[in-house]
Amino acid sequence: MLFFVDSGVWIAAFNKKDKHHKAASKIINQLLDDQIDKAYISDYVFDEVTTYIKKKISPEASILVAEAMLDSQNIEIIFMDEKIFNASYHIFKMYDRLSFTDASIVVIMKNRKIKLLYSFDSGFDSVKEIQRLNIV
Repeated sequence: MLFFVDSGVWIAAFNKKDKHHKAASKIINQLLDDQIDKAYISDYVFDEVTTYIKKKISPEASILVAEAMLDSQNIEIIFMDEKIFNASYHIFKMYDRLSFTDASIVVIMKNRKIKLLYSFDSGFDSVKEIQRLNIV
């Protein structure tokens, strides 16, 4: 099965004070331990996660999460291009509860035929083509 992993899951896994820390840690640990076959993130997710962790936790923690995302053989980073950007803006305008990064996740998932999203963000629940998971 193919999965996309939202920023909030990564952030919660590396932030012990986050209310979703326990659930997020299970998801990320299973991904990094090869118990989840394939997961996707985007360059926007990478940016959100590393920037948040650097500012709110520490630069060292930011490097740890960056290396976890970059070094895992189970994670593929999808990079924004003009076509994804334009489609993301269209989705962004359609859904009030989605950030632009969230809209880009929807576009990438649709393009790659990925149905499952690990996320704690209920804003995705309004997108009928996506099944949001918040536990392993």
